[in-house]
Amino acid sequence: MKILIERSTVLEIIDYKSFPQPLGVGAVGMVFGKVSNGLTVNFFSELIYPFHLDADGKPSISSQFALNAIRYSATSEVLVAVQYLQGHGWFESDVEFFISGEDPFDELQARGWKSERGSSDDWGVAERVDMAFYLEDVVGELELNGNEFSKEWYYAKISHLYFSDVEVPDVAMTMGVLLAQLWWRADVGDVAERGQANSAALQKANSARKKHSKAQSEGKNKVISEYWFEARAELGNEVMRRDSNAAQAIYAIAMRKRPKQLLIKATGEVIGVEAIRKRVSALRKLEKIG
Repeated sequence: MKILIERSTVLEIIDYKSFPQPLGVGAVGMVFGKVSNGLTVNFFSELIYPFHLDADGKPSISSQFALNAIRYSATSEVLVAVQYLQGHGWFESDVEFFISGEDPFDELQARGWKSERGSSDDWGVAERVDMAFYLEDVVGELELNGNEFSKEWYYAKISHLYFSDVEVPDVAMTMGVLLAQLWWRADVGDVAERGQANSAALQKANSARKKHSKAQSEGKNKVISEYWFEARAELGNEVMRRDSNAAQAIYAIAMRKRPKQLLIKATGEVIGVEAIRKRVSALRKLEKIG
């Protein structure tokens, strides 16, 4: 659907997805679109509220709305991503995502997100690491259910990268590539989003998946911690002080013992050394290991 705004400016609504249930802030869905002005094209994503819908329940938005929704910073892009995931049941409705600080020193945080060590009003290393663990398992859950390359998968992948390795330069590039792929797929046609059509059933399924993902993450962390201490007893503190060494040692133990928590369900293989290294690094920050 294309709407002519001015002689050279065109607003195009690419897609609109309603949420199974409204967010705590009242948003009922998310609109995806682009604004073209000559050769310049900008994509945008934004939450939609009831007053943005017409009599048929479709978005009725202005060019100014679209221009205000254009996101340029990585933090703003990830805010859109987690809001979309929240609208599809991956976060409780009382979790509030917000941007703290000014660009380029801004950071995405969440109120109401409780880690193992903190309260729901805290935000620090423990909460950030816990969020990264959770999002990693959301990605795995989506892939396990055949939903790779869906909007949920792209947004979960982007969000996981942000919370796990935002300080690494090439991660920002990877996030940009994923966003470009998402917009290209949305622009040429609907992104395949398999799932149950019934909203109540979808919400119930997502609630169960959230608990399953959380349990999966805790299981992986427990086994990796146990193997870290086992390897330290054999190899010594100096060797295990480096994340890369520790990951290799843990991987060797996992290959021998093959714990179900560290096996990829689709292939039966042990998760890779790099995946273990990232968790070792995060567990060290949480002081779960030395």
